[in-house]
Amino acid sequence: MNIVNTREHYESLIAEGNDPFLDPPALQRYMSNWDGPLFYEALTPSPKSVLEIGIGTGRVATHILQSGCDSLVGIDISPLTLERASWNLRPHSNVEFVHADICDFIRPDTFDLAYSVLTFMHIEDKEQAFRNIYASLKLGGYLILSVSKDSEWFEFNDRKLQLYPASVDTYRQLYKQTGFLLEMVEETESKYATIMKGKKI
Repeated sequence: MNIVNTREHYESLIAEGNDPFLDPPALQRYMSNWDGPLFYEALTPSPKSVLEIGIGTGRVATHILQSGCDSLVGIDISPLTLERASWNLRPHSNVEFVHADICDFIRPDTFDLAYSVLTFMHIEDKEQAFRNIYASLKLGGYLILSVSKDSEWFEFNDRKLQLYPASVDTYRQLYKQTGFLLEMVEETESKYATIMKGKKI
């Protein structure tokens, strides 16, 4: 089994024809364990300017764009994945795709909302990520995370990659020490994910 990094894993998925944007209904229902009703409920009220951390192939972004946001910036560490996202989201002219790591990305006081689904398990320096997100949000802007219960290693096909799991209590602490007012910490009905929402104050 080959040990790969996160970028290599996701670019292998694209090469294998694995595009979550095209998931069949059964797989969509499974993924709703992380981005189902509780997650979308947390997004209200509808934001104007949005940052998605780990846009992937655009599976979640398409719903956000259809909700009526003015602009969405999607960042990802995989150029191949961004290429696929730009194809999947081609009907939308208000999307910007950025090849970046959230630990290096800052756009001061730009976004009303930043969100991430199943991405923080790949981020080792979560404290730096939180600082950059906080700096990129407008005052009163929100950070919404859907975080899972992860092991340290993830195996898929012939490859294995390291994850950086953290407890819900760790995320609580990160929200608070960064300067967010934590408004929501709720486990989904399936118990697969915890949805967290904090406001920049």
